[in-house]
Amino acid sequence: MMVEVSKQEKGGPRRVAIVGGGISGLVTAYRLRQQAGPQSEKLKITLYEASPRLGGVIETLKWQDCLIESGPDSFITNKPFLLDLAKELNLSDRIVRVQSEGGGALVYSGGRMHSVPDGFVMLAPSKLLPFAASGILSPAGKMRALMEMVIPQRKVESPSGADESLADFVRRRFGAEVLDKLAQPMVAGIYVGDAEKLSAQSVAARFLEMEQTKGSVIRALMKNREKSSGARYGLFASFDGGIGTLVEALLANLPDVELRRDCAVRRIERNGAGYLLKSDADEVCYDRLVMACPAASASSMLSAVNPTLASQLAKIQSASSVVVNFVFEKEALASLEKRFGRTFGAVIPLKERKASNLTLIAFSFASNKYPLRAPDKEIIVRAFLGGVGEEETLALPDDVLLRLAEEDLSRLLAPTRPAHYRRVHRYPASMPQYNLGHEALLAEIEETVADQPGLYLTGASYRGVGIPDCVNSANLCAKKLMAELAESVY
Repeated sequence: MMVEVSKQEKGGPRRVAIVGGGISGLVTAYRLRQQAGPQSEKLKITLYEASPRLGGVIETLKWQDCLIESGPDSFITNKPFLLDLAKELNLSDRIVRVQSEGGGALVYSGGRMHSVPDGFVMLAPSKLLPFAASGILSPAGKMRALMEMVIPQRKVESPSGADESLADFVRRRFGAEVLDKLAQPMVAGIYVGDAEKLSAQSVAARFLEMEQTKGSVIRALMKNREKSSGARYGLFASFDGGIGTLVEALLANLPDVELRRDCAVRRIERNGAGYLLKSDADEVCYDRLVMACPAASASSMLSAVNPTLASQLAKIQSASSVVVNFVFEKEALASLEKRFGRTFGAVIPLKERKASNLTLIAFSFASNKYPLRAPDKEIIVRAFLGGVGEEETLALPDDVLLRLAEEDLSRLLAPTRPAHYRRVHRYPASMPQYNLGHEALLAEIEETVADQPGLYLTGASYRGVGIPDCVNSANLCAKKLMAELAESVY
């Protein structure tokens, strides 16, 4: 096996390895090249990706006249990082917003579908009348939830005692019914996680801040007048060619970055002041190393570099999920629209799933959210399975997953005709779980990394799972790397 030695002499090109070809790795490469500017000839960037394609969980497919997302189909717009990047890549005019007017979300409760109350924001209502009129909660459950406005805020004695599970936070502020019937399924739809384990500090920080600064989450939401329903669809957007448009644009702006597809890094070792990467193809030394892969993968690769860091990274767990895409004739699902109007999808609470023997976590109508995703007479349905505690789902054969998804959709949507497109997409260990103690764990990781010169971490495993969060993480990573490189080289 060939070993290529990094050039360490002053004035020679600095070699940077990026491990992971998802959005975090691609944006890091883009930013490094951009920030190098006139010094770009002094920077040689190599990106390693274990799979044959780049983009990670982002993949936009075409079938006949349909545009189908196998992974995420939206990004949130109240975080500027992706919007700023899109502007740089000349994609601003290709952004399409969710057609939120006249659309909303559903929740399965008591054996039937209900509209999520207008103004309900993930955990709490911002509008009282729609919430009071909703049939999802019992009168006692609604009364308990509205008592949140007079419940004193939790006193935190020390930073170490600040964290509590998301479930505990919701129960404490709004009661068990809100948790079981609204908050849990909505959070599960984002994190495919367990609300009893997820850290409220890490996944719902703004709600904790509302409690501490305003005394009440509901009163804070009402004051802010957040005009949203369910998943706040009005804040979500995509591109006219799908989320994959972003990946294509980034790749077009990496002309001199070495992209090593289908090239898994098996082991990393220290090599003097740099790092030796042992891949399926060869062994190469680098001056700087960016780990843009999931924390568990980074842990495995870095075990010989820093066992302490490897152990810390291994504590960040990830959940697996399955997406099954269907294309139906719109007329086949007309009964749901007759009852609820144009809807974007539904979430299914865990207790309802168990009571009704359902497998799906949620489903969405992708072509209702965005224009021109499917012909007028067709509709794209995305069904979601798996998550924490259901890891065995990922191991099921495609035909079984298709059957489970179809059986649930038959019960929930009552299609009059079967789908004429079906495809399964698996995402093993793809969704990081920000469980209790996540912030404290990140502090430990950052302290360890600070003592590991030339090593950088970025990606969804740390401070945000959405695409804008990953862009921000990559921005910060590249900025830090270039600043440290400038101090030592330029």
